[in-house]
Parts: sequence; structure tokens; C-alpha cells
Amino acid sequence: MKPEDRKDIRTAARQKIKTTVDFIIDGDVEQATSFDVSKTGIRFETSEPIKVRMRLTFSGELKEFYSRLVWAKRNPDGTMSYGFEFIPDDDECVF
Repeated sequence: MKPEDRKDIRTAARQKIKTTVDFIIDGDVEQATSFDVSKTGIRFETSEPIKVRMRLTFSGELKEFYSRLVWAKRNPDGTMSYGFEFIPDDDECVF
């Protein structure tokens, strides 16, 4: 599918910011079921999203919240881009 053919399914307006992002993966043991394994990787499923704690500075203030990976792609220059969705936590998401 060409990028111009993709339908934008965003549910919220985006704000452009460039800041350092810290990822924190909780030390809990999560259960998963593998479906295929090769020398270069694995595909597995979990019953719940794997939570990643994310910390970044926004509007001069350090924000922290849980998120889950929703997409990943390799860029033409070899770098990677990732899309994460904020998920509910005891603390309210600030965005």
C-alpha cells in the first residue's frame, strides 16, 4: 500500500514536539504464546497489551504515563519509527 493510499485513522490532533523519551518496562513477568521463530526474530501474542512506561518533557514539564506499541516501520534511511498509544493508568494522561 502506498502512503498516499492510507486512510488517516487518528482520533486526536497531533502536536509536533522534539524531546528525549525514556522507556521503562516494568519488571513483571508477562506470559506470551509464540507462533513462529527464526534466526532473526519471533512472533508472539499476549492476552493483554505489554505496558511500557514512557517519560518525556512536554511544555517544560516532565510527563510520565503507560503506553502500548501500535505500529512500527523502517524508514528509507534505515532508522525506525514507532507509534505508541497512551493507555489508562491510575494517573490521568495529560495529553
